[in-house]
Amino acid sequence: MNADKLESYMLRMEVPNEPLGDGTWVLTPQSQRHNQILVKVSDPIVLFTTPIFRLTETTTNREQLFRRLLELNEDLLHCSYGLERDQIVLSGSQPLENLDYNEFQAIVDDISMSLDRHLEELSAWLPSTNAAKQNTEA
Repeated sequence: MNADKLESYMLRMEVPNEPLGDGTWVLTPQSQRHNQILVKVSDPIVLFTTPIFRLTETTTNREQLFRRLLELNEDLLHCSYGLERDQIVLSGSQPLENLDYNEFQAIVDDISMSLDRHLEELSAWLPSTNAAKQNTEA
């Protein structure tokens, strides 16, 4: 029943999605960045997450990056930036029992709009950008 509920929300939103089985989907909302959002039922909650980029040895100014992510979190309503091992992620969660269509849509929209607004700024810390920057400074 939980999977049916979430699938009905995805159909209603008309968001392209791919079921991965086990109560997990990959959503590809219409946005500037076309980022994918992983939606997973982990009873009693539904997790929404999208990877931003991995931290590497070449990631410079990590303290400045973490500070900026915390500052960006202040503007977010239904999600937040975090660190999952060495991966920067944008994620949110809601109790499955109380999750209605409006909340589901709000989380997906919050993640999509946040990525559209923030990814250009955060790209300064992308591993390939850092490596290229270090090579030009050498």
